[in-house]
Order: sequence, then C-alpha cells, then structure tokens
Amino acid sequence: MKNKLFLVYPESAESGTLETLPNTEAMELVQENSFIDRFRDISKSIKVCVTSEATLESILKNLSDEIKKSAIQSMKHKHLFRKLLQEDYPSLKYRHINFDEIVQLKISEKKVLKPVKGCFGTAVKIIDKNSDLKQTCNEIKKEISKNSSILSKTVLSQSEFIIEDFIEGEEYAVDMFYDSKGNPHIVNIYYHPLPKHIEYLHMIYYTNKSIFEKIYSDAIAFFNKLSDKLELKNIALHSEFKHNQNLIPIEINAMRFGGMGLGNMIYHSLNVNPYLCFINEKSPDWNRLWKKYPNNNFVYFIAYNGSQVNKSKQQPNLSKMESEFTKILNKTIFDYQSQLAFGVYTLDENFESIQRLLQIDFNEYFEDIK
Repeated sequence: MKNKLFLVYPESAESGTLETLPNTEAMELVQENSFIDRFRDISKSIKVCVTSEATLESILKNLSDEIKKSAIQSMKHKHLFRKLLQEDYPSLKYRHINFDEIVQLKISEKKVLKPVKGCFGTAVKIIDKNSDLKQTCNEIKKEISKNSSILSKTVLSQSEFIIEDFIEGEEYAVDMFYDSKGNPHIVNIYYHPLPKHIEYLHMIYYTNKSIFEKIYSDAIAFFNKLSDKLELKNIALHSEFKHNQNLIPIEINAMRFGGMGLGNMIYHSLNVNPYLCFINEKSPDWNRLWKKYPNNNFVYFIAYNGSQVNKSKQQPNLSKMESEFTKILNKTIFDYQSQLAFGVYTLDENFESIQRLLQIDFNEYFEDIK
C-alpha cells in the first residue's frame, strides 16, 4: 500500500476539507467507523491522513506502530509538546493547570492560556497583569460551550489547560509530511495575520513567494530536528510557528494538513495537490512555481458566522460578502446553522485588499431571513 493514501473523516465535524478536496486517484476517502472496521491493526506501511482532530483518537487506538503512536501523543497534548522541545527552547516557561486555578493566577507579564487539546483557536486567551481573570474564565466557558457541539472532548479539553510565555513575532503555519525514509517535504507555508476582531482569529491565511523565502529553510531545519527526536516517517503534519529572528513552534497537529480546507488552498491556487505529494513522496518544485507567480498573494478566507448573529432569524448575504473579493479561485459554502462559519474561499488578492479584509466584522454580512 506504499502508493495509496487513506483519508479518514468523522461522522460529524467542521466542514471544509472534504468539500474542497482535489480529485486524487490513489487516495481513498473512508468514514471513520468503516476504516476502523477494516483496519483493526494500522501498520507502518499504511499511509493515513485525517480531515479532523475528531478522528485522531480512534486511529491512535488501532495504530500498531508504537513509535508513531508515542510521537503523535507527544505532539497532540500541548503540555507534552512543550516538554518535548524544552531542551531546544529552554527560555520558554510553561505549566499545566486546571480550569479552577485560572482565576487565582498571579501574572507579571504577558502569557498564553489554552486548553491542552484544542482546535480552531477555541478558548485560547492572551492574558497579562491587567486581565480580569473572572471575565477570562467566563469567556472560556462560553467558547467551550458553543464549540463543544462540533468539537468533542478528545479534540477540545474542557478542564485541563497550559499557561505559557507569550512568544512575540509573526505567526506562520506549515503543512508538510515525512516520507518513508523520514525526510521532510513542505507542501505549503502560510502567513497568519491577526484580524481586527479577534473572535474571527483564523479568518485569513495567505502565501506568496517572499513568505516561502523567509520561512522555508528554517522550517526544514526544525522538521529535521523533530524527526531526530521522534523518528517520524509516513506522516503528515500541520504546524504553527512564531517568527521573530528565529522560528519557534507553537503547536503541531498530526496526521493532517490545515483544517477546514486550509490544506487544500494550495491546490486551488498553485495546482499543488498535497495528498498526491504525500503518496508519491515528492516535494513540489517551489522555485518553478514561484517564478510563474512572483507577485501573487493566495489567500484562504474563512467566512465566519457573525459573533452577534441570531441564526434562527438571520442568514449570510453571500453577494455582499463576495463583493469584497478581487478574484475568487474557489468557493465552498456551508450550512451555517450547523457550523462555525458559512463558507471558505481561496482568493487572489493584493496586499492592500488583504489589509482591508482583515478589518471585516461578519455581523455586517448577515441579513434578516425573508
């Protein structure tokens, strides 16, 4: 099964990945329960990707490759992940806490508070000495309650948290895989700018030639080091970093590329199929591709449900939303009633347009149901 990949999806989870998938002949889409029934013993030779964190737990139970299982668990749990990298980043301080301890924290400088298992930026808070920790706890409860209908307890921790030093710098994400020999291959690098309204944290990621030139070498060096620690082979990773002179890892999501279709945007922009790269164990020819598109900014855009929207009385105004875009390369609309967003887009935008899009408040793009 060396030249085959199984893409496993759960019965219900966040939309985006399946709807935007490139057609890939050597990849088989399998629902989670069917895959587990077929493969009671997932061996080293079977290549597997998941579309959602919701599937990872059941895959791990059947994974007979103990080295890979241990590696995934070390990356998935944010406290274990920090322990893993402590030797390489000794100045970063962190500790494990329970939800009930948050309100009594004594903080002298900026920190990041987040669930030990999480997704979609849920309940991630930046706090400092001026933070109202009671209010922070209420916000966390509200976010977990809202998103737990879509993100299960195996994906989103509700009581266990990690508090760690805030890492200054710009945020980037990298989709990559290790081949059967343990060599790293990068299939996309994105910059993640912060939006004006932080409740829409993941609304924009984008990539371009200069982003690749800035991050690629450091990312490959990091993934080589990580493989030395964990002996990683035949596995895809979606990793998040801060860059401030050095590239510092924030978290790694195993066995998948970027969620909600983020991992597929490189196909809809540069015709790079990340799953086919994984199957064939080959890197894209980035030099050739960026020579062809030296000045383009390819954007992944999540159209969130507005934070103040009443979904029983309001609906998204698609034409108003799409009038904000310069060039739509791919468009996927969701059932906003059951999801955290009403769609995702791949766009080709200039820098000025991206800055304008980052100011959006999605409440303004909903209208009364007629």
